[in-house]
Amino acid sequence: MSPLSVCLLAAAYLLSVPTLSAQATSQNTSATAATPERCVLVKDVKFYQGKFSGPNAWNRVEVVIDPRANPDPQAANKRWIDKVKVTLTIGYKGEKSKSAEDWNYYRASATILTLEQNQPRSVFFYLPGDVVKRDQLRKDPDVYYVDVEVAGTAQAVFDARGLLIPDQKAAVSKELLKKADYDGCKGFADRGVLNSTGILRPQYLVSFYDKVSDFSPEFVR
Repeated sequence: MSPLSVCLLAAAYLLSVPTLSAQATSQNTSATAATPERCVLVKDVKFYQGKFSGPNAWNRVEVVIDPRANPDPQAANKRWIDKVKVTLTIGYKGEKSKSAEDWNYYRASATILTLEQNQPRSVFFYLPGDVVKRDQLRKDPDVYYVDVEVAGTAQAVFDARGLLIPDQKAAVSKELLKKADYDGCKGFADRGVLNSTGILRPQYLVSFYDKVSDFSPEFVR
């Protein structure tokens, strides 16, 4: 083989390396996105306080869910992800609270019937106005976190090393970005919500119409 042929072959190989590398990266990224515990993410959480019903202002929480991929290889339609359970936990520091264990914690869940891939949708939760006034609750809680399950599989918020997954930053409040802080808060909340069952409500359990829910998904009830 002539020196010129060798040079041409070497050049062709070098030109192919970036393409092969990019393909491998793309394949790895897709594989990560499609893992059962990383297919539906929390895109945003928004808080609002206003009068929806009765004389006192209610607290409303909007959880924006981002469906990335269907984890079920046997799904009849892989563009649609079924049975996505969204659980919101919020905590407020009370005037007489001596520690986070004494805070007011509220929790509610809603299971979305189905979500179209790459089409974010919002789920709304409400705290009644009388409770907001009674417990002197501000619009924004002191802590919050959102748990998401897809067909019974919990979506990861922290990786195996205990580090927050960047795409899940919105799933927890800034006070809970560290796994140790999250675990501690969850322990307090799991006990605290036993005293507040049924107070925080998903949107389909409130008795008034809120126009922001017009584009919400359908729910399993």
